Amino acid sequence: MPLPDKIANKPTLNEGLFFYWQAFADLSTDRSLGMAEGPIPWSAIDRYGYRHDIWSDEFDRLVYIIRGLDSEYLKIRASKNKKALGKTGKIGKPKMRQK
Repeated sequence: MPLPDKIANKPTLNEGLFFYWQAFADLSTDRSLGMAEGPIPWSAIDRYGYRHDIWSDEFDRLVYIIRGLDSEYLKIRASKNKKALGKTGKIGKPKMRQK
């Protein structure tokens, strides 16, 4: 069976960016979940930087890259959620239980 196009033609990640991609994946577990996914908290990025001994300009770069990735991720998720909601219809009031 041939591989799906998205896998067969996947983009390659520059070696120098792997750390940031891994950081984004690690930090994504810290986001709040409610009615929708929230952004990665700054405090989580700060702790990550401290844990990995990242300071000054390097820390600013980490924040900038993580915020950029997170922003795009949240846009994609919101779009997918909106499409999924459109397929199922509007969310209505819950039905009352019969006594």
